[in-house]
Amino acid sequence: MARLADASALSEGTDLSVTQQLYANTVTITPTEHGILTSLSKRLLRRQGDQSILATSGQMMAASLRRRQAKDVVALYDGASKSSPGAGTALDVTHFRGSVAYLMTDNDTEYGPAQPPLIASLHIEQISDVILDITDTAPRGTTSGFTDDLLQRWWRGRDRLYGVEIFHSGAIVIDSGLDAKGAIFNKDFGKMVMATEAEATVDEDPGLRAEEHGLFQEWSEAEIADPWVVEIYSDAEATV
Repeated sequence: MARLADASALSEGTDLSVTQQLYANTVTITPTEHGILTSLSKRLLRRQGDQSILATSGQMMAASLRRRQAKDVVALYDGASKSSPGAGTALDVTHFRGSVAYLMTDNDTEYGPAQPPLIASLHIEQISDVILDITDTAPRGTTSGFTDDLLQRWWRGRDRLYGVEIFHSGAIVIDSGLDAKGAIFNKDFGKMVMATEAEATVDEDPGLRAEEHGLFQEWSEAEIADPWVVEIYSDAEATV
C-alpha cells in the first residue's frame, strides 16, 4: 500500500473536506517450477554400506533447491537503482554507513524511508574488507582498547555494524572483474511467492536397473520497494 499524504493542521469550525484515497501497488508474480533429479542404481541401493544413500541424496537435492532459491533472491540485488561503492573499489565503513543513511532517508513519496531492522547480505570478501577497515590500527599504531575488542570478536557470523545485521551469502559470486554484488536492505524490498511445498517423486527405470528421484517446487520473486535496497557492488578479490 502506498502511504497517505501528511495529516493536515485543523482549525476549529472548519470542515476537513479533502479525503485521501487508499492506493494499492499491485505487483504480479508468476511462480515457475524448479527441480532436480538423481538416478540411484539398484546395485548402489543394495550395497550402500553404513550410509543411507536415499537420505544422503535427499539432503543434497534439498540443498541444491535452496541454493537455486538463494541465487534467485541475490539476482534481485542487481535491479536496485542505488549502488555503492562501485566496481574495483573496496567496501569500507563510509560506503556502509552512507548506504544505511540513504535507506533511512525519505527518498520516495510513495514508500517513505526504510525502517529498521536492516540486513546486509554480502560476499565474504566484502565482509573481509569491512573487517580490515574497522580494525585498522594505523591511527594509533596500537591494538588496545576498542580496536583490540573488534580484532578478537568481530565478525562471528552475524554481527552488526551501524545496527545492520551482516550475513555472508554463499550464493553471491565473484564476477570476471573480481567484483561481487551484495546488498543492504529492509527485507520488505522484495517478495518471494511459494506456490507449492517441495514435492518428492520416485520413478522406476527397469532397463537401467535404477530409481529416478526428483524434488520439485514452484516459486518466483520480485522487487517491491526499490528505495529500500542498496546494491553493494565492490571489489571482492581474494585476500589469500
